[in-house]
Amino acid sequence: MRFSKPNVIPASIVYFGIKEVGPHYWVGRCNNGTEYYAGQSFKIPVSGILNNIKLFASHIHGLPEATLCIYAFDAIHHTWKEKKAECKISITPSMENQWIAFVFSPLIVSKNEYYGFKLECCGGGMMAIAECPWNNCNPYADGKEWIGSSLGVNGKFQEDFDFAFEGEIDVLGYTQFF
Repeated sequence: MRFSKPNVIPASIVYFGIKEVGPHYWVGRCNNGTEYYAGQSFKIPVSGILNNIKLFASHIHGLPEATLCIYAFDAIHHTWKEKKAECKISITPSMENQWIAFVFSPLIVSKNEYYGFKLECCGGGMMAIAECPWNNCNPYADGKEWIGSSLGVNGKFQEDFDFAFEGEIDVLGYTQFF
């Protein structure tokens, strides 16, 4: 019996999220010592590989190191589950007013699963990430914004606010054998 090499059909890229930029939320350590964190839950629109999450850096103060972690998320109980991926980036003032991509090792995701990201900034600075414009009620219906600080262990979810973000999924191609 003779086998041929598989013919892999190229995958396509699907983007999700909301890229309308409005006000911003500061992440990092304030002068008073309080740490501020931010996050967003989201629903996966197609099965594939989650390549990255992009956030808009409205302002950058100092030279923070930003860490974005992806978690499985329970959308019914609004709880963070196990950590699935992490990306650290050294942020510089030249990245201000730009979309910053947090690129992960391949993370396979399935359609209609919920995930969330949490962002923290350590080191010498802070970063302000864009929220969606406030004139839209619940602009990203498939998730919720989360904000936290070192003052509150669990943080809180915002019903009518969302962070501006874009996720990129590489849709899994399929293989045919001849």
